[in-house]
Amino acid sequence: MTDSVQLDWRRMDEADIPAVFVLDHHCQGHPWTPGNFREELARGDSGYARVLEEPGVGIVGYLCAWLVADELHIGTLGVDAELRRKGLGFGMVSQAHGWAVHRGARLAHLEVRASNAGALALYAKLGYRKVGVRTSYYVDNGEDAFLLLCDLAAGAPA
Repeated sequence: MTDSVQLDWRRMDEADIPAVFVLDHHCQGHPWTPGNFREELARGDSGYARVLEEPGVGIVGYLCAWLVADELHIGTLGVDAELRRKGLGFGMVSQAHGWAVHRGARLAHLEVRASNAGALALYAKLGYRKVGVRTSYYVDNGEDAFLLLCDLAAGAPA
């Protein structure tokens, strides 16, 4: 990918699931199943399932989130390893925040592996703070998850 390439950020559809599934396996220690992604599509307008696609290359990022009352819950997020630390994750989460705020959300939350320094740095940059620990949350290795919370009403950090 070059800086001049225009990436397409769009709603995920059924045809995207095989590529998202493969990318998820490269991004997550405990990846989702194709059925999990289909459930996200079934949420319709109450869910936020998006992909980031590079023309001629394919899907290079994805994000699934949903609203629960006035809270955005980010369920999963992944970016192709070769494209990390280029602002794509920041942009995807920021877009999800905007979508959620437009629908009345005041808070956003998610769980992240305690050892995932890159994700923790990304979320801190977006205004998330650690509010709890989910002990032995990840079934693949028993790792703890940090519960992170972001006050969407406060606006994006500078």
